[in-house]
Amino acid sequence: RELVARIRAVLRRAGAAGGGGAGGGEGADHPITWGPLSVDRRTRLVRLEGAEVALTPKEYDLLVELCSDPGAVLTREHLIDRVWDENWWGSTKTLDVHVASLRKKLRPELIETVRGVGYRLAEVAGGP
Repeated sequence: RELVARIRAVLRRAGAAGGGGAGGGEGADHPITWGPLSVDRRTRLVRLEGAEVALTPKEYDLLVELCSDPGAVLTREHLIDRVWDENWWGSTKTLDVHVASLRKKLRPELIETVRGVGYRLAEVAGGP
């Protein structure tokens, strides 16, 4: 079972990088723009108000997942399954730490906590 789960995780990550999931697929060649934030999935560059923001690979993957459906609430379980692995056995505090780091590097108000549920990319004044 563990081997099958690991293979599925690798295939899912490979699909996300090259042609499916949050990191690829339709529109992967076009940057995601949400207010002052721009995420280029082809080059893995993140810009905030035109300035490049350096992110770790996990921070980037987390941001791309949040950008996959801006404004929608993504559960903690969904984010951990998509960004880490469906078989992640570590603490969910890992997610909290990465969200806190993203907030520091971007803007705290860009990522909202939905208490007891998860996180969402905040609505931006004037729309995306």
